[in-house]
Amino acid sequence: MERLSGDILRLKREEANLSIEEISFNTKISKRILKKIEDSDFSNMSTFQKKYFIKNYAKFLGIDNKIESIEIYKEDDLLKREENFNLGNANTIISDYLFPKILILILISITAIIFLFSYEGNSKNYLEKLAAIDNKLSGDSYKESDSNPFINDLLVDNVKIVEPKVEAVSTKDIFVEKIPNKILFLNFSDEVWIEIQNDQEILISGIFQKNDEISLEVVKEDGVFITSGNLGSITIKTNHSEERLLGLNGEIGRKKLF
Repeated sequence: MERLSGDILRLKREEANLSIEEISFNTKISKRILKKIEDSDFSNMSTFQKKYFIKNYAKFLGIDNKIESIEIYKEDDLLKREENFNLGNANTIISDYLFPKILILILISITAIIFLFSYEGNSKNYLEKLAAIDNKLSGDSYKESDSNPFINDLLVDNVKIVEPKVEAVSTKDIFVEKIPNKILFLNFSDEVWIEIQNDQEILISGIFQKNDEISLEVVKEDGVFITSGNLGSITIKTNHSEERLLGLNGEIGRKKLF
């Protein structure tokens, strides 16, 4: 088993009866660094520095042809192999794990896009077919029936046209009951205010003087009322009734005439 790089260099130096000072003078490597190399202390040294110092030290001792056996080189090669191995593993993980997933996602996306375009195209064709069928049913069917004599025979020959029978009605047979109207005659024995109204409107409203006479035609069915400040000064009669006073002298109120 190879010994540590520092031990190899130190033993070769001692065999040649050389001191650290002599090695430093000839290699231009500081004594501090030479001691660190012999102690295999490569802290605070870059890989390039380690290889440079070891190579010059070994070359001066005449063992540069064995430099590949020095452990520091082995360690560097091992580190490189580990780095390459880790990089290879990373690539393997990417290729073995991530790549299939990425490929699956790409395939799913492509399938979804194709499905959407296909669905849109089918929907459009379906709507166009529905429109064509609708036009066929609404327009072409009548054209076909016009050009088909058998259908025309069915439509015309088998339809019996019946004209409506209208019977004349004599106006003599119609009896209209005529509702007779009433005529009111009012006579005033004194100055008085009155208001006569039916269910819909006011017919007469005003102040009348002594011996004034008025007449008013009203429908029999209408509810007719009179309001006055002196019902006893008003005499009323109709074309169907006798003359009569509406109330007592000085009586104020509202009465239904009929």
